[in-house]
Amino acid sequence: MKTARTLRLVAQLRLKALAASAASARATVLVSCLAPLAAGALLCACADENDPQTWVKRLDDPAQRPAAIKRLSQFFDDATTKANKNLDDPQVKQVVDAIVEPMSKVYTTVALDEKTRKDLIKILADMRDPRAAPAIAKAFNDYEAGKNDEDVKYAAQAVVNMAKQGKMTDQGVIDALWNCFSKFQASKTKSINLVTDLHDAVLAVKSPSYGPKATEKLAAGVDPKIPDQARDQIQFWQLTSIQVLSDLKYTQAIHALVTVIVNPSKRDLRSTTNAALMRMPKEAEPVLIAALKGTDPEFAKYAAMYDDKSYVAVVADSLSWLSRPAGKAAILEALAAADNDQNRTILAQSLVHYPPDATTVKAFLDAYAKIPPTAAIALLNGANAHGQLTQASAQFYQPNLTDWLVKEITTAKGEAADEMQLFALDAAIKLMQAGQLNAVRDQVNKEGTELEKSKYKLASQVVQKCSADVNCYVKVLDDPIPSSPPTAAETAVKAAWMAAEYGVGNGGVRSQLVDKVDKVKQPGARLALAEAIDFLSPQGDPASADKLDKIVDADRATGDKNLLMGDDVVVKVAQRLRARALP
Repeated sequence: MKTARTLRLVAQLRLKALAASAASARATVLVSCLAPLAAGALLCACADENDPQTWVKRLDDPAQRPAAIKRLSQFFDDATTKANKNLDDPQVKQVVDAIVEPMSKVYTTVALDEKTRKDLIKILADMRDPRAAPAIAKAFNDYEAGKNDEDVKYAAQAVVNMAKQGKMTDQGVIDALWNCFSKFQASKTKSINLVTDLHDAVLAVKSPSYGPKATEKLAAGVDPKIPDQARDQIQFWQLTSIQVLSDLKYTQAIHALVTVIVNPSKRDLRSTTNAALMRMPKEAEPVLIAALKGTDPEFAKYAAMYDDKSYVAVVADSLSWLSRPAGKAAILEALAAADNDQNRTILAQSLVHYPPDATTVKAFLDAYAKIPPTAAIALLNGANAHGQLTQASAQFYQPNLTDWLVKEITTAKGEAADEMQLFALDAAIKLMQAGQLNAVRDQVNKEGTELEKSKYKLASQVVQKCSADVNCYVKVLDDPIPSSPPTAAETAVKAAWMAAEYGVGNGGVRSQLVDKVDKVKQPGARLALAEAIDFLSPQGDPASADKLDKIVDADRATGDKNLLMGDDVVVKVAQRLRARALP
C-alpha cells in the first residue's frame, strides 16, 4: 500500500502538470493573437467576425479589401431584409452608421478593380445616405463612356431616392451630376436605363443652380438629319433642360424657350416647351405676342424659314395654351389678317383654348366660312381643315352649334363630305341637347359608321335620362365604365359635356366635377371631364388646380400607364386655371 505521503506527492505532481498545460495553452493563444500574418496584417483569433467594425478595419488591407466590402454589404443587406427594406429601422441605421463613411472613403481614395468598384458604389447608393456624397460625386465626375456607366447609373439612382427624401442637398454632388449630364451622350450608350436614370436624377434635385446652365444648353444648334445629334441634343440634353427650366419656373429662360418654339429644327421640342411656358404664363405671354407680331428681331429671322407664313400658326398655337386675355386679342388680330387657309385653320382652332364668347365664336365661324371644303393643312399632317374645325367646335360647349354642324353635314358633298362628316358627327353627338336628338340621329343613321351609331345610342340615353338636370349628369359620372364595347366611355363623356353646358355660372358644379376626376379613370372619360372643368373656369381657379395636381401626383406614384394616359390634359387644365387667375 502507498503511504499518505506518497499519495500527496502524486497529487501535487498532477496539479503542476495541469498548470503547465494551461499556461502553455494561454501562451499559444497569445502567440496566435499576436503572430503576424504573411500579408502583414494583424488578425486576432478572438476578433468578432459578426461585428461590422472588424471588417471595417480590414478595408485598409488590400488583400482583404474585396472580402471586406462583400461582407459589409452583406451586413447591410441582412439588416434591410429583416427590417422589410425600412432604412429608418434602428438596426439598419446602426449598420449604416458604422460602414457608410469608411466605404465611401475607399471608393474615393483607392484604385479598385472594376467588379469591386461597381459592388461598392451599388451598396453605397442603396444606403441613400448623404454621407456617401463624396463617392457619388466621384462616380459622376469620373464618367467616361463605356468605362464606368454602371457607377453612374447607381449614383443617379441614389440621387433620385435621396431627393425624394429631401436629403439631396450636397452641392458637390449636384454640381458633379450636371457635369456628368453635360458630357453624357445618349447616342454612345446601349443602356436605356442609364439614360433614364441620369435624366431622372437631373430633374429630381431641382437645384436653382441648374437654371442658367439649362438655359445655355438650349442655345446649341441641331441638324435633325444627323441621327446622333438629334438623339443627344433633342431627345436628351435640350429636352431635359427644358423640363428642368419648367420645374424651376426659371423665368429668365423665357426668351430661350420661345426661341425653341420658333426654331423649325427643334419642332420635336415644342410640346415640352409649351408645357414649360404654361408654368410661367404671365412672363411668357408678352414674349410670345412679340414673336407672333414680329416685333422682336431675334424671332423674326426664323419666320423666313417657314413656308406659307406658317410661323404665325406655330406661335399662335403656343400662345393659346396660356389662355390669357392679351394672347386672345393677339390671336384674333392675327386671324383677321390671315391670308392663307393653313393659318386661318390653326388660328381659329386655337380659339377653343379660351373661354368662349360671342366674339371668339363668330371669328371661328367666319374663318371656317373662308376656307374651301377641300383644304388640307400641312401642319396637321394633311388633315381636312373643315373636319378639324368642326371637331374642335365642340369645345365651345355651345348647343346652338349643333344645328350648324347638322347643316354642314347635310350640305357637304363629294370628297369634302368624306373628309369632314365623321368629325362633325362626333362634335354634334357631344353638343346635342334633348330637342336636337332627332336631327343628329338622322345624320348619324345616314352618314355615320357603326362607331358613331354606338356613340349616339349611349349619348342619347343619357340625355333622355337627365334632360336639363345638371345634377343628374354629374351623378352619371359615378357609374362604373365597363371595359367593352369600345364606346363604353361615351356615357361618361356625354355626361361631362352636358354638365358643362348646363353648369355655366354654377361654381358648385365645377367643384363636383373636380371631385369626380380621381374616380373617373378611363382616359377618354377623364379627358372629357377635365375639359368640362376648364370650360367652367373662365376666371381660373387655383384651388381646383391644386386638387388636380394632387391627383396627377398620386397617379404617377402608381406607375399605372392607363391612368397616366388621361393625365396630360389634367396637367394642362390645372396650369390654365392658374394662368387665368393671374392679374
